[in-house]
Amino acid sequence: MKTIPFSSLLKFFSVLFLCTTFSFSCSGDDNKKTDSNTDLAKLKITTKQCKEPWLHAEGNTLENKVYNYLKDLNIELKDFENITPKDIAMCEACEVCSGPTITIKVDKNHVDRLIKEGFSLMVN
Repeated sequence: MKTIPFSSLLKFFSVLFLCTTFSFSCSGDDNKKTDSNTDLAKLKITTKQCKEPWLHAEGNTLENKVYNYLKDLNIELKDFENITPKDIAMCEACEVCSGPTITIKVDKNHVDRLIKEGFSLMVN
């Protein structure tokens, strides 16, 4: 009967151990991706017309303007929703009229900064 040298067995089990360890570490990365939503905060703002913080930001749409406004603050926009009621009266000559109401999702680290900008934190 032919025997396998100990060094060959050691190499085999070492490779098996590394492959098993690698597969477990890869599956752990998937959990981090799904848990990343817990690192996000949802904020809301209802502005007065002509006083939106993104008023001078570039963009053709409200979402583009908000995206560029946040980008200038070094904040990455993760989600955007315009929840302005459809039947709201708007006057472009008056700063008293309500402007758009939006919600955004950003990294939780930026909540304090955005509260200073007029946003409020929404509870899920």
